Amino acid sequence: MPTIVNRALFAFACACACVVQLAAAPAQASEPIPLDVQQSWPIAHATHHVQGLAATDELFYVSSVDRATKSGFVYRIDRRTLKVDKERRLAIGDQCHPGGMQLAAGKLWVPLAEYRRNSTSTILALDPATLETVASFTFDDHIGALAADGQGTLYAGNWDCLTIYALSEKGKILTKVENPTGVAYQDFEFHAGQLWAAGRLKQDKKLLPVVDVLDAKTWKLAERYLLRGETLSGDNDFCREGFCKLGENLFVLPEDGPKSAVYRFALPAAK
Repeated sequence: MPTIVNRALFAFACACACVVQLAAAPAQASEPIPLDVQQSWPIAHATHHVQGLAATDELFYVSSVDRATKSGFVYRIDRRTLKVDKERRLAIGDQCHPGGMQLAAGKLWVPLAEYRRNSTSTILALDPATLETVASFTFDDHIGALAADGQGTLYAGNWDCLTIYALSEKGKILTKVENPTGVAYQDFEFHAGQLWAAGRLKQDKKLLPVVDVLDAKTWKLAERYLLRGETLSGDNDFCREGFCKLGENLFVLPEDGPKSAVYRFALPAAK
């Protein structure tokens, strides 16, 4: 009888483990909806190699890494003056690479990783007013993009976003899926049950700047937007790094400092 019970418990444990790691079905193809750049804000500051972006109506938050000094930074920028009004240096041992981030429920969630694939990260929750750390946990992978639902769940993408994790705010893996689109997302955000993810789609030997909307339960591609126009530095690679969604607008920050600029794209009106 104990043997039968043990086998049953083992089978139950295996079934539970299978819930954690899912092989996502390939995302359904979607004809991209083109969006044209509407507005830009030059950020005349030495923001180094830009990584992430978050925004409110009054502020931009920018994360970046300075490879020369092996230091990460988070900047808070006043949208009226476009001046940096607060700056935080981030470095924990070999971890100096902050990634994509999101403001949610009064916290600014930022990953800080080693500058290499298959490494480690510390996930930080910062006070948006002071940029001081209010919570943190370590994670055994390089996390380059981070989103938060504001209700206790985080969504994290590793180097090139090969894997997407759903995590508790203590670092427990709730779900682990293979990227269903193959797009190397650089930054993403969570809104109303959907993961909004920005990256570059390989198509006909070109890299197209796209923002994908993924259902966070089924991991199916709900929508795809193609960002069009020209940056102030003369190229059109809008999804190189920083991205966020605020209301019915998408914001991107593709260029490194001191020529960084934030660009706005308006989503089409709901039918």
